[in-house]
Amino acid sequence: MDVELAHKIEAAECEYLRSRVENLADVSGNPYGARVFFNADFPCFQVKASPSPMFNRIYGDIASDPLAVLTLLNDSAERSAVTPLFGKSSALEQYAILGEERLERLRGWTHLQLACAIENVILNHHSFEIEEATPKTLPLFAQVHAAGFHTKPEHRLLNQASFAGQRPDGRLKTYVLKAQGVVVAGASMYLASNGVAYLGTAATRKDARGYGYHAALISHRIEQAKKHGGQWVAATALASSQSRRNLERAGFTASHAQALYRLAGI
Repeated sequence: MDVELAHKIEAAECEYLRSRVENLADVSGNPYGARVFFNADFPCFQVKASPSPMFNRIYGDIASDPLAVLTLLNDSAERSAVTPLFGKSSALEQYAILGEERLERLRGWTHLQLACAIENVILNHHSFEIEEATPKTLPLFAQVHAAGFHTKPEHRLLNQASFAGQRPDGRLKTYVLKAQGVVVAGASMYLASNGVAYLGTAATRKDARGYGYHAALISHRIEQAKKHGGQWVAATALASSQSRRNLERAGFTASHAQALYRLAGI
């Protein structure tokens, strides 16, 4: 495992998720109770209105200052906040010891992080209509995304708002793919400050799967990453998923595994 690259990928993912929480915090009146705070130089974030581990994360220097991470996990226990640990898949066991506390791996939240140097990518040429989402098409993307990830009705507006912010840095991009003028798939990308273009979430309408839309969205985002000066592209996928296979066809290889952990017994 290339430890330096792994840290860059993890930092890029953190920036991506943080940007979505900042979008929620920017909604007038902050109805979702979103906030970003810091553990030394490490950003952490919470969203009171959402139980998702995507939006409730604690980061820190686990090796040098585990107590700071544990303190924040305890302070955020009502949100079941998590902290990501990464390494070889075989090293991410069901329980981990941090300081004097035991952490438990969250079921269903162990993924591979994959990456490819931008000059080594393999593009999938296609003729599909893909464009950056507009205020008109973003809700359509959100509908496809919510259906694909089984988002509960009460969390759908929150999820949409997390993609909807127009931050000054313009690093978060959302794209929609249309078939016969109808949005049937979409995906996000985050241009991290460390040169990694992180391919965020992607979804395809159930009745539109099997046509190569996900692979096309991978290639489109890679092309956009090139235009914006990205040095690496990275993405997350379940080890046995079609997403992983599509990423590998584009030249991605597994960097490491990431698992989310929370305090045991919560």
